[in-house]
Amino acid sequence: MLQGQLICYARAVVRDEWPAMRENRESPLVETWISQFEATIDGVALGGERQRAAYEHWFDGAADRREGRRGRLAEAAPFVPPIVWLALVLGGLLIVVYMCFYADRAEPAVIQALMMAGIATVVVAGMLIVRFLDRPYTNVGGSIKPTALTQVLIRMETAFPGPIPCDAGGRPRT
Repeated sequence: MLQGQLICYARAVVRDEWPAMRENRESPLVETWISQFEATIDGVALGGERQRAAYEHWFDGAADRREGRRGRLAEAAPFVPPIVWLALVLGGLLIVVYMCFYADRAEPAVIQALMMAGIATVVVAGMLIVRFLDRPYTNVGGSIKPTALTQVLIRMETAFPGPIPCDAGGRPRT
């Protein structure tokens, strides 16, 4: 029972919560599976030393899952405040304007334009890097993807002998 719920939890994280984190939200579906875990584990009657050890191991794993989720959700929220963005944009504009003051009429305009374009490119690239790091779960190359969890999920699904209590998206079967 718990193994099937764990598979459903992982499916919900990969297919529902990961896209939700791009929009700075959590998944109610993942919350549902966490509640299912707790309800199932509360109903377990411990019969021996091996079951107690398994129960303790389950709680350690649950704490790890909870901390991992808390960390993912914290990282999903943008952390660069608007005032810092304002400072970055104004700073970039000031640098480009400052370069204009060093324009020399004796030099060809192409050379001066290349220098300003070079500086503007570095400034914009720096801002794009900050933007990329501020939103790590966007669906672009280099962003954080659930690769390791997906691989573990595939192994769990392959090894699970019974019917899984959810569909491929992690939604409970009715």
